[in-house]
Amino acid sequence: STKIPIFLLKNDIIFIINDKTKKRGDSMEKMIYLYIYAILILITIFFSIKKQKQTNLVATSLYQKIVFLTIIMIIIDASHEYLIGSSGSFNSFLLRLITVLIYAFPSLIAIIWFKYSYLLVYRKENFNNIKYYLFLLPLIINFILSIASLFWPIYFKISETNVYERGNIYFLSIILQYFYMIVPIIIVFLNQKRLRSDKFYPLIFFTIPPMIAGIIQAFNYGMLLAWPAFSFSIFLGYIFIQSKLISIDYLTGLMNKGAFENYIEEINFYNRKKEVLSITLLDLDGLKLFNDNYGHLMGDKVLSSFAECIMKSFDKNDYLARIGGDEFVIIKYVKNNIDLEDSIKRLRDCVKNLGLESNLPLSFSFSCGYGIYNPDEYSSFKELLERVDKKMYEKKALKKA
Repeated sequence: STKIPIFLLKNDIIFIINDKTKKRGDSMEKMIYLYIYAILILITIFFSIKKQKQTNLVATSLYQKIVFLTIIMIIIDASHEYLIGSSGSFNSFLLRLITVLIYAFPSLIAIIWFKYSYLLVYRKENFNNIKYYLFLLPLIINFILSIASLFWPIYFKISETNVYERGNIYFLSIILQYFYMIVPIIIVFLNQKRLRSDKFYPLIFFTIPPMIAGIIQAFNYGMLLAWPAFSFSIFLGYIFIQSKLISIDYLTGLMNKGAFENYIEEINFYNRKKEVLSITLLDLDGLKLFNDNYGHLMGDKVLSSFAECIMKSFDKNDYLARIGGDEFVIIKYVKNNIDLEDSIKRLRDCVKNLGLESNLPLSFSFSCGYGIYNPDEYSSFKELLERVDKKMYEKKALKKA
């Protein structure tokens, strides 16, 4: 009479274990399909970036690293789930190694995203050394605590039977990782005026899906949502940001000549009420002489600073492009000539101080031509462009004379 309940209890335990194993197996199967889809999408994006003509751009290279490391991270995460509860000393060693990577690796991906966002906002990749090392501090702390968790239950603990459990201060790892996701959002918000909407919103949105998925996963152990959500963000980022970088002049951050020519083919002259389309052509004076005397690296600095002045002087939704070595074009919707002349005046004031603010040895000026599109006066927008171009070179010739 005493053995029967024990026998039944043992059978109940076996039933419960089998039920959990079945549920875990079903969950694993769904996860594998989700991860396979994510990896296939990421591989497609990776090789698409590789085929782009401008893969040597720093921003594109950073994005490619994010894609590659995310693929590695998904493989690591799937391997971790597979190894939990497995037997054997090698599996035990592998599980511990992979668990350390799961906690240490995301901060590395997040800091590359930070560098990518910083580059798109400020168009430079150099950081102040002291500030940058301080910025790396959460990454270093997270890495040390991930390794220390092998000996103390900080982030995780793994039993002798390879059963994984979260550690005592598991949420600290999330805080340290989210630091690198939140800081880029703050930087983008603080520099909203510098960014067009086609960059601003993708940069803000990018980290939101993985952050939400990470929080859900933190409170619901077994729901593996974070990396598929991050893959989704990478996909959207590729569509809205990376695909546009092939149209950007890397030196100045403005659109390039090819993008400009496509734009004027597709432009809609009447898409804003009570506003008409204007075009302004700019040519920086004396750049060739400056390059001959001080070198092309200094010349590039002048062009970059001049582009900064253009962006400060015109509205962020105006179409700004560099169409030649020292030639720039702005397409702007205006209500009248005064709107356009005010922008050009702001540009002249900015360029007057260009040499002083950029620590350059000379002062600078530019020649410009501008006009407003009138369908009664011009047969096409290209005819206006040719007329404005002629005006600009006439002014430049007068200066030389």
